[in-house]
Amino acid sequence: MKQFRQWGIVLITILLLTACSEEDKQELSKKADSLIETAYKKKDYNQILQLADSLERTGIITPAKAYYWLGYASDRMKKLRMAEFYWKASMDAAAKSTSEENVDFYAKSASRLTNLLSVRGDYENALKIAIPASQRLEQLECDSISDYVNLLIYIGCCQAGLGYSGESTFDGFERAYKIHLNNIENDHTDEAYKNAIAGLVNIAYACNQTKNYMAALNWIGHFGELLGEYEQRPSTDGDYVDKQVARFAIYKAIALEGLDRKTEAANVYENYLNTDYSQTPEGRINANDYLVAANRWEEAADNYRSLDAILGQRKGSYSMDDIKDLVLKKYQANLLAGRRDSAIAVSLQISNALEKAFKQAKATDAEEQATIVQKVEQMTEQKAKDERMKTYGLLGILGLVILGFIAYLIIRRYSNQKMKEAYQSLSEDYDILEQETTEKERAATEHRITESIQQRMIPMELPKYRGLGLYASLIPGNGACGDLYDCLIRDGKLFFCIGNPIDKEAQSAVLAGMAWALFRNISYHEDRPEVIVNFINNALTMSGEKQRGVSLFVGVLDLDTWLLTYCNAEHTAPLLLTDEVNQLPVDENVPIGTRPNWDFTAQEITIEKGTMLYLYTSGLALARNSKRRQYGEKMVHGAALQAMKLDPSPKPFVENIQKAIDKFVESTPQSRDMTMLVIRRTS
Repeated sequence: MKQFRQWGIVLITILLLTACSEEDKQELSKKADSLIETAYKKKDYNQILQLADSLERTGIITPAKAYYWLGYASDRMKKLRMAEFYWKASMDAAAKSTSEENVDFYAKSASRLTNLLSVRGDYENALKIAIPASQRLEQLECDSISDYVNLLIYIGCCQAGLGYSGESTFDGFERAYKIHLNNIENDHTDEAYKNAIAGLVNIAYACNQTKNYMAALNWIGHFGELLGEYEQRPSTDGDYVDKQVARFAIYKAIALEGLDRKTEAANVYENYLNTDYSQTPEGRINANDYLVAANRWEEAADNYRSLDAILGQRKGSYSMDDIKDLVLKKYQANLLAGRRDSAIAVSLQISNALEKAFKQAKATDAEEQATIVQKVEQMTEQKAKDERMKTYGLLGILGLVILGFIAYLIIRRYSNQKMKEAYQSLSEDYDILEQETTEKERAATEHRITESIQQRMIPMELPKYRGLGLYASLIPGNGACGDLYDCLIRDGKLFFCIGNPIDKEAQSAVLAGMAWALFRNISYHEDRPEVIVNFINNALTMSGEKQRGVSLFVGVLDLDTWLLTYCNAEHTAPLLLTDEVNQLPVDENVPIGTRPNWDFTAQEITIEKGTMLYLYTSGLALARNSKRRQYGEKMVHGAALQAMKLDPSPKPFVENIQKAIDKFVESTPQSRDMTMLVIRRTS
């Protein structure tokens, strides 16, 4: 009933908005903002999703604004991959715009996305977002807005998290602090003080987390100064002040404990206990940051009794984040406090909740992946539609000119026969032009769709493990993209795959994307490659549609014994390289996605020290030069052996093979993707 009512609101909104004239555009935008603001205040995130999507489709709000709100709602609903996708889309939509509204949502999306990545611990990618975004805002003279200041703080937090040292590391903190002080001096409002205090809270927390305790004390001192000024204001919020005083005390106690000034830290902690906030469930849990650092496990264990009040009645349905960030810490505190029975009880709660948490995480991941793929298709389709509209507009103008010319000829009484012949010739040329334009647009649209899907399949960063060398490369062709590869490490095992569509149609590229998503999800809980491949094959053939399928190689490498268990679905046989080239023995199997209930089987081999496992897709052997000569499997083997002799390290090895292929094809464009994955045992 609630969902029906929400869709009713959206439908009525669209009808009202589309019924208005163009001159009311600004008024429509204000109404749209009011609808979103109302849903925001109610914390109705489903309604925000529906409003943002529908209002963007009708053109009432800009894509930059719509994608920001879609990202915000997704983030609040714990759909973090979708939030990341939408905020990137918002930044892309506003990347070349200088309008005040688009720049504002560009800054908001950059700030939210950087915070999401930094909280996740992905500091390098967070810096890749934050630094260019802050530079662009500086160029646009938007270096006083709150989102720009947040970016400076996040940059400093990420640099600290990566272990950067030197005065330049905290330059962003200093600049952000000066801007906050300037805003307070100019505005002298409660909001200016609260923004500055929030910024200092983030800085102090980052310094403590990265064990820069002297720097933390410095920023905590600034925190206390601003909080003292705020308390003197006539409109002071008592609850807000109490919470900030508590934060000030707990952060200072942590910093002092880290500097081994234990007596001072204990005294400051007593001040924390005098606040009302310290007696709340949230306050008791936050106090444990100091108690754990001070090894006061008894008190920490007592405080964790408040955890159920925070998580509610969810003992059997904790999320993975709940278990990782809170419940495991509760277990540790009880264990180190010597409360064995309590620790056992908590461990049973964790055990009972894990299976459901895994299933929920898997379902959420699959849902987000499907939504992202669907949204990419919608966005690509919209871009193609806009391009077609521009083309049709130009053709319409051309048609008007032609009709005017024909009318002119008629009025001037030119020869009717000549006019007919000219018109017939022009019509034929127009039909040819229309046919060629449609075919080119279709091919370009398919390429954009498959390329967008492929970009989201490529891992941002390959996993690292002692004794393991790992490197991958994917060079897209100018046809429909579809090559895939992935690597992840779980329970001391490396799970990896590589594959490519059997043909170059967009449908097969989408099929490859589905195969990748299924591999990533199944590998989180299944160790046998033949089970993984059979599951993927059955899932892809469930529809019963005829399709040429995808070649796929899936391997599971035990990083303790170096036993490789693998399953091959008609993929090019990988190579084992030492001082000679040997093909990995593979069974002849059918591609996935073509034969339902096919029984794929696994094979085993031990990887010796110094051995290179080289996997590649068919695009390498099918590469052609300007004389239409193919590179071929023999040349691939020869290039691999030569590259192994030049430098057996994974990255130089792949680069040397690519140089050999580039030399062969010269500048000839390639229609197929060329993908390589290298795994080397170094110890």
